[in-house]
Amino acid sequence: MISKFVDRFKDLFSSDEFAIGTIPLGEFVKGINLGGEAVTLEGQRWESYESALAHGLTVPEANVAATQVKLNPTGNRDLRKMLNTVVYRSQRLEISQTLPNGRYDLYLWIMENYQTDWHSLEVLVAGQTIATGVGKLALGNWQRYGGYPVTVNQGLLEIALITHSPDIDAHLMGISIFRPVG
Repeated sequence: MISKFVDRFKDLFSSDEFAIGTIPLGEFVKGINLGGEAVTLEGQRWESYESALAHGLTVPEANVAATQVKLNPTGNRDLRKMLNTVVYRSQRLEISQTLPNGRYDLYLWIMENYQTDWHSLEVLVAGQTIATGVGKLALGNWQRYGGYPVTVNQGLLEIALITHSPDIDAHLMGISIFRPVG
């Protein structure tokens, strides 16, 4: 009886404070739940995809989907919502976000939602490769990648995620942006 109660209400007590990856330092600027609704993660309110599109986000020719993949490790309800919504495009996903000029730390949130080790992405910012092998995870596993130091010079952060196979979609669940300390 107690285990049924715990299973039913565990979402209220689970936490995403142990998010996998580097813990962001600095001032939170923006979080976007790509493909989904507004959520609160690590005490910060993230914009919905729709709101972000109305406030400087562009994702040309992207598809949006929602999945029901069980996270490993698990997290609270908002973390599950964010990681189970996705924007994707065959082979190359481009994302632009207006931001004031300056230095930022960029974090990319990715979950493997198809099959183990299916995705392996190259990440470019302003046309320069900043990471490779991103997203190569077991099914249901997720990672917060970054913080990648980026500089915005003309009011626009430009991100591209690329696969090297036409049969594989480039995908992303969320982005968070911080102003670095110092």
